[in-house]
Amino acid sequence: MHSYSTSVALFDFVPVLISAVALLFLAQGISHRHRGLAPVAWAAALLIPVGGLCKASWKLLVATQGLHLDWLENLLFVALAPGFVAMAFCLFHALRAWQAGQPGQHLPASRLAAWLSFPVIGGLLLAAAFPEQRWWFFWLLAVTTVANICLIVHAIRAARWSGLGWSVSASFVLSFTATLTLSGLSRLPDTEASAWLQESVNLTAQLTLAYGFWHLKRRMQEQDIS
Repeated sequence: MHSYSTSVALFDFVPVLISAVALLFLAQGISHRHRGLAPVAWAAALLIPVGGLCKASWKLLVATQGLHLDWLENLLFVALAPGFVAMAFCLFHALRAWQAGQPGQHLPASRLAAWLSFPVIGGLLLAAAFPEQRWWFFWLLAVTTVANICLIVHAIRAARWSGLGWSVSASFVLSFTATLTLSGLSRLPDTEASAWLQESVNLTAQLTLAYGFWHLKRRMQEQDIS
């Protein structure tokens, strides 16, 4: 059973806010290069922080009231899995349009629906087939991790292709490394020190992500497109 101090729980909202800013930067860049995907990019940029907000709210309830709402905690990966799949999809197609020198105008709806079916249908089938197990959770966790890797890879490709410095690519790598480190830190004893360590690593992940996406957004918006 987890326990958190109120200060740790409140601080958990800070990385969520920074993550939202970082993803809004990326959504701006994608919208400029592929107008057809703009609604999807903005929706994903909002959905991912909503998942983080649910987890932070769950943590605050644990800290202040000792109330463990499993459904609120589980909403983290319910939001993250489709959110990261959609954002990685958008960046991939926006980069292709950028490299072609043509503005993306049409939403590839069928391909997007096919990719989103992985987290949604897979999670529903596993929840129905194994209602007493948490296979659906591990499925969503796996999808989130793979989609996050794809997003980082596409971001690095876009940064290198557009001539951004190595610091931008390094920021994406550092952000993802810090995110993976969090899973290892979650196995530490449940103490105040370990909680603050996890918060510090999470903050580093989101700050470096915001730095990279801010530079990428500016480069994507440098050239006007018709």
